[in-house]
Amino acid sequence: MKMWQRIALVFISAGLGVLVFPPFGLWWLAVLAWIPLLLALPDTKPSHALYLGLLHGAVFYGITMTWLLDVFAGHRYVFVPLILIMSLFTAVFARGYAVACARYRAGWITVLFAAVWWLSCEFFRSEIFYLKFPWMTPGLGLGPTWVSPFLGVSGAGFLIILGSAACVQWKRKNQLAAGSVLLIVLLVSSYWQSKKEMPQDTSVRVLAVQNEEGTFDECARLTREAGGDYDFIVWPEHALGFDVRKSKHAWNELQDFSREVNAIVVVGTRTEIDDNKWYNTALTVSPDGTVGEHHKNHPVHFFDDGEPGAEAKAVVTPQWKIGTSICFDNDYQDVARRMVADGAEFLLIPSMDAISWGEKQHYQHAELFRHRAAENGCWIVVAATSGVTQVIDRHGNRVATIPIVEEGTLGAEIGRRKEMTIYTRIGWLFPWLVMYGGAVWVFWLFVQGLLGKHRSRDTRIA
Repeated sequence: MKMWQRIALVFISAGLGVLVFPPFGLWWLAVLAWIPLLLALPDTKPSHALYLGLLHGAVFYGITMTWLLDVFAGHRYVFVPLILIMSLFTAVFARGYAVACARYRAGWITVLFAAVWWLSCEFFRSEIFYLKFPWMTPGLGLGPTWVSPFLGVSGAGFLIILGSAACVQWKRKNQLAAGSVLLIVLLVSSYWQSKKEMPQDTSVRVLAVQNEEGTFDECARLTREAGGDYDFIVWPEHALGFDVRKSKHAWNELQDFSREVNAIVVVGTRTEIDDNKWYNTALTVSPDGTVGEHHKNHPVHFFDDGEPGAEAKAVVTPQWKIGTSICFDNDYQDVARRMVADGAEFLLIPSMDAISWGEKQHYQHAELFRHRAAENGCWIVVAATSGVTQVIDRHGNRVATIPIVEEGTLGAEIGRRKEMTIYTRIGWLFPWLVMYGGAVWVFWLFVQGLLGKHRSRDTRIA
């Protein structure tokens, strides 16, 4: 294959990947988007594969993540280095895959390596690397599937690459057939997951407020205008942008409001540590006083978002145990999972996505909450500043939402988690095991390469 053909395949793959995610949202392309990339890499030099992977990442991330220009409006120069850093992970995968193709040639070992090494790079990028960015993955793009409550979004991504790598070896009919069947099963599974009827065992009444203003008066006004009787009221992240418990007037006002509406209020606020440090806090307040609080475990990079919290415990209320993870916490698998493992029966989430960040960012971020619901088999209600405020059932399906940017309220009846999923119990370990296995495998390939060079040199000398 000529280099221009490989480059064309890289552009096709990146273009299809762009269409998978909002604002296009052609989720079904997730099972096809990475096939052209895998076609472009075999039988090429590892160094060339590295550059092809870098090119793919630059195009794919550069287009899907243009909203970073709005997030960093005053420092837009950071856009290029951030995209290049993201692209490096695709480049590292591409180089490793090219080496494996040369070492093992066509066969199931190469197919398995592709899935293992992809997930290794993806998971390291998403959950371990300093910048931790779990957006724009194949599993996320496909949406919740039958895999979600077993192996989560990482498991779905692993299977997509596994099937894609098998389809690439089109001269081997058994592998082509197996890969095609796997991708079709994943596609059908995602479709049927989205068509599952909303569970009818709903008994918890929740009202979520969407408001960018971030003041007590505005959130209280919208809540009162909504009317009705609710068990829980959820206000957005930073709804009270100060430590409400250190202001006697504000604290009394919040408690009085909770008594007025006769509901437990989950509100985004702060917990001051000292003059310079604070926790981004989801505070749960009942008519009788404080019930519990959660400190955001994953503050947003490059922003003054508080110190990272260490615990992810369920909050015990008079009737239910709830999880109150905050916004960016739910970009990752650990916080929601740990809360559910601790007994949380559903999640009530204060969140923030600024209007100035744009629609693309809002809709892309909203997808991550769906996967947390499907992985842990629990209902989620998100109250966001300017969207997406949403109600998600335990299948990961969005059953109600408020249009972004508009202020308003969203009332719903939700259900309680009945039992822990396999993912919550042990399935979350899958990407960790794959990542460690992938690291060992690549190290062995490196050692084999060194030994091969040494033998070749000895042969020439002889």
